[in-house]
Amino acid sequence: MLIKITRSTLSKSLNLQLRCFSQAAAAILPDDPSAPLTYLDGLPRPDPRYDETILAIPRASPGTRVSVKERKAGRVPSIVFEQEDGQHGGNKRLISVQTNQIRKLVGHLGRSFFVSRLFDLEVRSEFGSGDLIEKVRVLPRKVHLHSGTDAPLNVTFLRAPPEALLKIDVPLVFRGDDVSPGLRKGME
Repeated sequence: MLIKITRSTLSKSLNLQLRCFSQAAAAILPDDPSAPLTYLDGLPRPDPRYDETILAIPRASPGTRVSVKERKAGRVPSIVFEQEDGQHGGNKRLISVQTNQIRKLVGHLGRSFFVSRLFDLEVRSEFGSGDLIEKVRVLPRKVHLHSGTDAPLNVTFLRAPPEALLKIDVPLVFRGDDVSPGLRKGME
């Protein structure tokens, strides 16, 4: 699903004002503030091949032996923390997700983009079955990868209500760092 966001909509919803800090920055911005934002070249964007709905099945019990059996069966042991205010306490649900799906998402998006993006999580009784137990929006908080093979070992998801305020690390990508004196000085 591709959503078009305009600068005016973004600034109104976030209560922001766009400021140009230099004449060069002002020259780059278009005159029309309602022009839609676009994706930068070479950075991850939504791709229908990489389904953004993560499929999961419930897991009965925690533990090392259960986790090893899950990984041998081609699944990643995962947990969903359900927090009421986004910061404190809450319930936890044990689930298992498909290893191939997590590996494709982390490989396509990159680890930092994976943990800063919302996903739909469909919990079903079995993979491939039609009976849906639950469908929720989750944010991956941590993904542990094997140091040698980069295989996902476990994933921690966070589920919070829409009005909750969450702190996430947003990856920044700088363009033109080779010609910008400020970015060049910061790299040294």
